[in-house]
Order: sequence, then C-alpha cells, then structure tokens
Amino acid sequence: MGRYPSGPKSCVSDPSCDVLITKVTHPAVVTVFCYWGFVLLVCCSFQILKLWLIRKNPVKPVFLREEAPKSSRPATGSEGASRFQGQEFLLEPEEAKELLVTGYTWSYFGEFCYCVCCLTSLHWLALYVVILFDTYNKCDIGGIDNLCFFGNYFIFGTYELNAKVFFTVWWLSVVWYTTWVLFKGRVHNWFRLPCPLSQATVAFVWARDREEILSANAFALVYIIRRFKNIIMPPDAQGHFEIVDILETASGKRYFLFEGLRVLVDGSQISHARIQVGALLSDFHQSPTGLSAEDSSNRLEHVGLNKIPFEPEPLFQSICDELFTFFHVYQLIMYILQYWNSYLFVAALMTCIVLLSSSITIYTRRRSQYTIAEITKIKTDAEVLRGGSWTTVDASLLVPGDMVRVKSNWLLPCDFLILQGSCITDESALTGEAMPVQKYAAPNVSLSYQSQGNGARHTLFSGTTVLQAGSSGEEVRAIVAETGMNTSKGQILSSILYPQKMIFKYDEELPIVAFFLVLYGIVCFAISIVFQNHAGAQSYWVTKWIYCMAISRGIFCLNPKRIAIAGKIRVFCFDKTGTLTKEGLDFVGVHCVSKVENENSVFEPVVLHEKRDIENTTVLHGLATCHALSKFEGIFVGNQVEVNMFKSVGWDFYELDDRSVVVRSDDGKELKVVRRNEFDHARATMSVIVQDERDEFHIYCKGSFERIQELSKAGTLPLDYISTAQAHALEGCYVLSLGYRKLSPSVSPKDVLALSREEVEKELDFIALVLFRNELKPGSKETIRALKEGEIRPIMLTGDNAQCGHYIAKQSGMVSSHVQVLVGDVVKERCITSTFRLVWSPVKAESSTHRSFSEVLARPLSTEEILAQHIKGLEGGIIELAVTGKAFNLLRTSEAMDRLLLHTRIFARFTPSDKARVATMLRDRGLIIGMCGDGGNDCGALRAAHAGIALSEAEASVVSPFTSKDKSIESVVDLLREGRAALHTSFACYKFLIIYGLMFSILKLCAYWYGIIPCQMDYFFIDGVAVLTLGYAMTLSYPEAKLGKDRPTSSLLGAENVASVLGIWIINLCFLIAAVVMMANDPNYVKWPASFSHEASWWTLSDNWESTVLFFTMYFQFITSAFVFTFGSGFRKNVFNNHLLIGSYAGLVILFSFLLLLPHSSLTSLWHVASEQFNRLGTDSPVWILYQKAGGNPSPAMPLRFRRNLWLIIIASMIGNCLWQKLCVDGFIAKTIAKNHPSKRPTFHL
Repeated sequence: MGRYPSGPKSCVSDPSCDVLITKVTHPAVVTVFCYWGFVLLVCCSFQILKLWLIRKNPVKPVFLREEAPKSSRPATGSEGASRFQGQEFLLEPEEAKELLVTGYTWSYFGEFCYCVCCLTSLHWLALYVVILFDTYNKCDIGGIDNLCFFGNYFIFGTYELNAKVFFTVWWLSVVWYTTWVLFKGRVHNWFRLPCPLSQATVAFVWARDREEILSANAFALVYIIRRFKNIIMPPDAQGHFEIVDILETASGKRYFLFEGLRVLVDGSQISHARIQVGALLSDFHQSPTGLSAEDSSNRLEHVGLNKIPFEPEPLFQSICDELFTFFHVYQLIMYILQYWNSYLFVAALMTCIVLLSSSITIYTRRRSQYTIAEITKIKTDAEVLRGGSWTTVDASLLVPGDMVRVKSNWLLPCDFLILQGSCITDESALTGEAMPVQKYAAPNVSLSYQSQGNGARHTLFSGTTVLQAGSSGEEVRAIVAETGMNTSKGQILSSILYPQKMIFKYDEELPIVAFFLVLYGIVCFAISIVFQNHAGAQSYWVTKWIYCMAISRGIFCLNPKRIAIAGKIRVFCFDKTGTLTKEGLDFVGVHCVSKVENENSVFEPVVLHEKRDIENTTVLHGLATCHALSKFEGIFVGNQVEVNMFKSVGWDFYELDDRSVVVRSDDGKELKVVRRNEFDHARATMSVIVQDERDEFHIYCKGSFERIQELSKAGTLPLDYISTAQAHALEGCYVLSLGYRKLSPSVSPKDVLALSREEVEKELDFIALVLFRNELKPGSKETIRALKEGEIRPIMLTGDNAQCGHYIAKQSGMVSSHVQVLVGDVVKERCITSTFRLVWSPVKAESSTHRSFSEVLARPLSTEEILAQHIKGLEGGIIELAVTGKAFNLLRTSEAMDRLLLHTRIFARFTPSDKARVATMLRDRGLIIGMCGDGGNDCGALRAAHAGIALSEAEASVVSPFTSKDKSIESVVDLLREGRAALHTSFACYKFLIIYGLMFSILKLCAYWYGIIPCQMDYFFIDGVAVLTLGYAMTLSYPEAKLGKDRPTSSLLGAENVASVLGIWIINLCFLIAAVVMMANDPNYVKWPASFSHEASWWTLSDNWESTVLFFTMYFQFITSAFVFTFGSGFRKNVFNNHLLIGSYAGLVILFSFLLLLPHSSLTSLWHVASEQFNRLGTDSPVWILYQKAGGNPSPAMPLRFRRNLWLIIIASMIGNCLWQKLCVDGFIAKTIAKNHPSKRPTFHL
C-alpha cells in the first residue's frame, strides 16, 4: 500500500459492484420524498385546524399578579441590640410576579404530529449514516495520509451524486435543527390545542423577566441593539415561560406548579394556593385545640404536601437541554461537514472532546441538582393536635394552622409560631451563624406578624434545628405558619433556583461581536470562491461550498460562561460587628451616676467590670437580671454581649417550672425575674420585672442610650448625658443605657403581670451607662488598606451608632485620620415635639489643623448647606459623611440621598432592610458592589450585592454566593483577586479563540489562492493539540498576590481588547506577507500546479512549499497568541508561573522548530515539510506526476537556507506579538492613553 490511497474504485467504474441508487425514481428515494411530503402535510394540516379552532373559539390568557410578601421594617434599631434575641435575618421582598396563563389540551392528531416531528429529527441522523456509509465503504486505512479518505460509493455510485444528496440533506437538517433549538420548549405545544383552563391538560405560563443591566456606560452600538430589541419585543413582552402539567388532587381540585409555587385552577380562574393563618399575633391564638381532621384534609388539598417541590430532572432531559443549544447544533453541522469531507478521524476526535465536555457539564449540573434536592428534603414526624387529641403524622402532611408539640433535637419541617413555651434553636443552616438562638412564645396581642420582621423571635424557621424545647419538663406548642415553598427556607431556595437575570457588559456586546464575525465570514466565503476559481483546481461545486463553509470553523466556537462580576467591584460594603470587628463584644464596665439634691444626676468615674468594683447594688442587680439568657447543657445561651455582661457579675441562674428565672449571687442572695419583655426593634429596649427577697418589685430597662433618654425622668439624666455617651462611642465602646424604677410595695404579683409594656417602660431613673468594647479583627486594617490601594471604596453598614462606627472606621483606616466626619441625624425641633428636622454635625475635631474648620461646623448644618457650601470638600475627600437610618429614610424622600450616596462612608443605626436598600441604590448608580457580613441580619444586603461573601462556619450557606468558613475578612481581598484574575482569563480565552478564527480564515484563504490544503497532521495539531492544550492551560494562571489599582476590562469592544486582537492579527499578517514574498522570490521555488489537482482529493494538496510556509508561519503565530494573552497585566501572576502553559508552548515551539530545520525524515514527512523533494523524478505525489507528464521539470526541496530564514521571520513575528501586548496593550502606551482619556463612570473619593 502506497503513501496515498489508491482505492477503492468507485462503484460505477467497478464491474463487480452494483450501484443501489442510480436515479431519483428509486423506491428508497421516493420513500424519503414521500415521507418529507407526509411530514409537511400533516404538520400544516394540524396548524390549519388549530387556526380554525382559535378563530371559532378564541382563548384569552388568564392574568395573575403575585404580590411580593411584605416584610416589616423596624423604625429604629441597633446592631448590638438586634442580637439580644438571636440573629434576625430579613429577606428583601422581590418585585411582584405577573403571570399570563393559557390552557392547552392534547389531541390524538396533535400527538401523532409531534411524534412524527421527533422521528424526523432522528431520520436526519439516519440519512447521514447512510450517506457516510456510502462515502467510506471499503476505504483504505494506511498511514497518516491514508486514513479512510473515500470509499466506493456503492449506494449513489459517484462522488458527485453523493455530494448532491449530502448538500440537500445538510441544508434541510440545518433548517430543521435550528428551528427546533430556536423554539425549544414550544415545539410540543405547537401540536396542542388552546382551550379554557377548565378543560386544559397543560398550562403555558409566561412571567415577565426581572433583569438588571450592569453596563451603565455602553457603546453606541449597544444602545442601538437595545432599541432594536425593544422595538421587536417591548419591555412588557420580555419574559420567560414554562409549560407545566395541570394536575388533580384526589378530590378533583386542579392545580399546577410554577417555579415551585402551587397555583390553583378553578374553572377559568387561577389563584395562589396559600393559607394565611393570621395577620395579627392574636389570630394565631384563636385555635388552641388545633384543626379537625376534616379541616386538615381540606387544607392539604388546597396547599399540597409540606415539601419543596424540587426533584432532579430526568437524565434524558439533562442531555437534551445540554445538547440542544445553538452552540452544540453549530458544532454538529460543522462536524458533519468534516465527517463527510474525508476528515473522519479528526472529526471523530473533536466529537469525542465535545461529548466529554458535555458529559462533564451534565454531571456537574446533576450533582448540583441532587445536592439541592438533599437540602430540600426533610424526613421527620410531628406530633399534631387533631380533633382535640394528639397524633403522630408524617411532617409532609402538616398544613398551616396545625398545632404541634415541639420536641428537642428536631429538624423543623416548616415555619412555626410558638404559642406556648420557649426553645433554643440552631439557625446556622439559614443564617450561617452557629450561635444558639432563643425563641419565645408569641404574646396574644393585636400586633401585625411578620415572620422575618418583628415575629422572628417567636418563629421557628424551616430547616433549622431545635436544640432544646422548653425547660424543666415544660411543654412547647407551636402553630404551623407556612409550609412548602412559602417557608423561609423555600423563599431562599427559590431565589437560588430562579435568580434575577443580570446582563453584564459582556452579554450585550456579544451579539455585536457575533454580527461582525458573521459579516467577516460572509466576506471570506465570497473571496474563497473567487480564490478557488483563480487557482484552477478541478473541483465539483459542492466541494467548493464545503471548503468555503470550513473557513468559518472556529469563529463561532464561543460558549462564554458568566464571567466573574467580582472582578469589576468598585464599592465594598462591610457590616461592623463580627465582620470588621471580633465576634461579640467584651464587657468593659459601667458608668454610674450619683444623685445630687435639687440638681441633675452627675456621672461618677467609670467602674471596671470586676464585680468587687461595682458598689452600686442597684446597677449590679440590673446587670444580673436585665438580659434574655437561658441555659442549654450548662452553657449560657443568648447574645454574647449579654453573656459577657452576666459573667462579669459572677452570679448564676436557674429556671423554675413556671418559666421564671432566679439569679443567685455567690453569697446566696437571690432575685427572681417574674416578667421579661423581650427586645423590641421598634422600641429599641428590653425590660424585666424583678422580685427581691423581701417580695418587692423592681423594673430594669436596658436599650440604646437615645431611647433610654426618652423614657427616663429628666432630673435623673446628667446634663452631659449625650456627650458622655457619644464620647464613649468615639473611643470604640458600644454603649447601652440602664434605667430603673421601684414599684410600690402595695403592688401585687397579679398587678405586675397585668401591667402593659408602656406602663413598665416609663418614668425611669437613669442609673448607668453599660459599656462594651468591640475590637478590630487582626486582618481588618490590612484588608481596608488593600482595598483602597486596589481603587475600591469601602463603606460601613452597621446597626450600631454613628460614633462607634466612626471609631472603627478610623481604626481600620476606612476613614483617614485627617478627615472630618459629619453625622446626619433626625432631631426634634425645640419646643415643637411633633416636628423633626435633619441636621449635620461634626463627630469631633480631629486635630488642631482642622480646628478652624470644626468651629465653622460647630453649628449644625442643613442638607442644603452641605450640598451648597461643602460639596468640594466632599468630592476632595476632606469631609466624609455618616448617616443614621432615620436620616437615610428621610433623605430618600427627595433626591438628596442620591447626591450624597457616594460621599457617605458610614451608614449607622441601619436595619437589615435599610442595608439592602443601600446596596440596591449603589447598584442603580451603575456600580458593581460587594457585601461582606456575618450571614445574620446582613442577609438582605448579601443577596442584593453583586458579590456577597458571608463569614460563616455553616457547611452549606445559602445566604450569599460566597462563604468564608474561617470567618476571615481577608477573604474579601482573595475574592477580588480571584475575580479580577478570572475576568482577565475569560477575556484572554475569548481573544485566543478570536485569533484562532481569524488566523484560520487567513490560512484557508491563502490555501484557496494557491489551490492547496494543509495535511491532516497540521489540522490535528491545530484543533486537537494547540486549541485544547493551550486553551486549557491558559485558565490555570493564578491571581496576582497583591490587589492592584486597575480593574480588567469588561468590554468585548473596548479599546484594550480590540487593540490586542487587531494589533496581533495585523502583525501576523505583515510577517506572513514577508514569508510569502520571500518564498515567491526564491530561485528554487516552483509554484504549485493546482490545475493538475482535484480538490476532493485534498490529501494530495500539501506536497508543496506553500503548505509548509503557510502552516509553520501561522502555527507559530497562533500558539504564541496563547502565550501573549496569558501575560499577567497586574491581575494574574507572571506567565512563567503557569508551568503547563509554558511547558506546552515551549514543547510545541521546539518540536516545530526541529521539524522545520531538520533534513527530511520519516518524522517530517508526517507534516509534509518541504524539506522533502516532492517534485522529484519518480515522485509518488499524484499532482507532481501529472505536472511532469505535462512537460514540467523536477524542482529541488526547500533548502536549509530558506527554512532558516523562514524560522527567523517566524521568531521576529513572535517577538513582535510579545512587544505589542507588553508595551502597547498592557504597557505604558495604553496607560498613557487611558490617563488622558479616562472612561466615563461615577467618581468618588476612596
């Protein structure tokens, strides 16, 4: 067997072979044509029938608006105070969903048509198998130049007829598959009949998209695309859909599930299946005996089983969803071209790679689905009060309104409201906070109930664990508030499974890039036809078309995933306590007061926390009793602030059977807490009533110093009360106030319990400031410094007061030492108790250099004065702003907060929903923001930010996209470094693929001009080695160790990316032209005699100088682009640290340098290197044989002198690429241009 295939003969030329199909009237051909006509006929007939029925009985979609659940927002609160009764996580309500539902029903005719269409999709593959079987039947398999290139065409007889059939089938299948993918999900519904919902078997549910566009400063073309998109599909019509089955319960109630929520179908009406047990806390106390069996059965029919309806999709669906995409359909149609065009083994290799990649994607997707399914499943029993008696049922049968008995070590299957007793729970599965949380019975009062607002302290959340139910044998009862997807866990999982769509700059520019690539491909297609005709090679028109289609191979092979948004973050928000500072607060001591006759009280010296120093017994008793602690297995449970405070007095406590708490000192003195008012956000206080050993009653009330000021008698407050409290805060203390009142001896225990909370917490005697200190975490200062050096503005979102926030901001370096901070707060007008105004006042004078400035600001300023007189100071960073929650919400009523937003550093006294609102406002300004919190009351902000990182020990935190299990704030810098590196890597791979497409198109155009085609080994090393190995190796570059000032570009059409790609492409073309000119001027060069070749026999078209010059020049340029695009640019480590890339690149450079420079050998012959004398006497090249027979003379091989000069040109091209990228794109030239022409974006002081 020779080097090239010598057989088999075509069936037409072989007398021993019978051609199966010789004419169009052959039964097999007629059968295929009849089948096509049948498919067209039945599909059109059904659509005509469908249109007639729609005209006869029009069906209108049913509209349903799902209002977002409202969440209560406390009027005021503090970070430390909010932790008295455990972490309270608050999910910011999403926008209302609007659904349009259309009913459809099936028919035998429609189902038959759909089955025919599915069969047609398979029949195209069957036809391809027949065509390829005809193409390769009895083919030769020898060396690399004889790998089953053609067969004997025993079915169609000749290559020409085979090509016509393939051309026809290929185009029809392209249209078919493209249409199927374009309307994926709707095809089956095309063959269903619209009908009223009362008769429907499936529902077509459309929901409006919730999108966020992140590219604020877009190119003009992007705005054109947006307008064009809005013209074609108005914003109100932009949405997503799902076709769902309409199911029936045992009693005949109809419903469907959409995005996990159950929607009831009642005739032509639809409604959400949700039962609200009560709007007020008192409503939940109306059914102490639970539900009857009949009521529970009816409710179960209404809301369904208590489970989150998520199951991993079937394997077949996963495969279809992965493979039926435009990307894979494009690969299919292009690889089929290669299969047919004698690239059988190369196409098989590429197919295996695609299938392997798809298999990995499917495996990863299904593994994630199984992980989520495990999270959603809760298998447990529950003791339920049904019909007045207790019974044990499966937890999936629980319904809203069921009364259950709570037990210890119970994984909660749904949301409950405690009506009797108390619990200690572990909420780390939801909040990421591993600290046990105490829950109490909800009072029977007419207050609104919000599970994630004011009712959180009474609510047991689904997915959390009850560590201890009651104490001393106490029975704990709770009522089911929500089940299934309506629970808190269900809402969080819903936000994960059905997230808001974010449209990044990359996404909007990708269609523009695709358009230009298509335009470029069309131009290349036309040029290639001209070039092939110019070369004079003998070819059939289908062959020319196949080669022209191949010119676009690689251009569209872009399957971009969502890039790292974290790489573009400009503002990073931080919670204070537990994030910037250490977990919990250390108890420092108390600042007591002493009474002066006929005058206000005065402060005494600060007393340290040792109990022997606290001589004021009233204060000591307040510290021992005014808390919400409990015990679990001998450990104090509650907020660490109160734990540390109670431990400092050295007392102990135990709980009685009646749930009252008795505290006991070392010397045996006991105080009984007979009543405890839990912390209330709206009041910012908690209080207790204590009975001493003489049966006298005392009230202790603890809360923010501002609130205790309002509740205390004026004469008991020192004149410097506020200034002293603020001074402690400025020194880094968390300040609470303690008030006291002694009840009359005539008050009975019954009277004590009958007092309202308002009566308890009034006319207090202020007795002390309780001081805690919150110290910075070791890495906080370095992290803030790194962020500022990385051109990222850090801000603080805290529930604490502004003074303490100011201290931490100064200590961490968030606010520079020379900067004056103005605090905006809402104060009452003098003499007008019902009127409030917003004023700005300095925190304190920072140094003598700013004394005159502080004197100017000694008078509180209005917002108008700040904007008019001090805006330059704000823009220059001389002044920073802090704003309280009250002031923030007041400023939001006008445009003032928008103007001050980027100048505000500290957001103090902020509730969880306020924090989320700040994140949303920053997003609306076009900024990419991050949020770092402890996963507790920062949940809303963590979800609102583009990149939220929760400092959590939870194994599977669902609070935010990122979790730092070691609770290190330094993880923020790691996230940003990784994000920038990932973003830069994504664009490097994008540019690598673009250069691949551009260089491949030039290679093909040049080949068509000369009438040549590179050998199979060349293609194997382009597609199978360079693209895969180098493309993968490029992703392995690690991020730079230090966060730099610059952020990587996020624009495909930005100057940096365009200059990088076009610059390298032009350099490559210049050196390619130099190599071709040098070849044409060499005296030993003989032009390839294309007129003696046949393009269908492409394996014979690489025995020439042209193939060697073109392939080696472009291959070196191509692999060099992978090396060049992996330069770190300040975002990734030096390219030489990427060992796989350097090893692969160096190996390929060395290998192909040797192939080019070494003399002819069996190794070089695999690549058809022109060091071999192709045009020699007795050559085995079919083209050169014909050339010599026509009178042509033999010509020498490519001499070493020429190959050395060609190698030097290649090396110069590689050096040129490196210099362009390093000096112009990443170097001082680009930086100079960027400095002189900065991008338009919001500016602010870091």
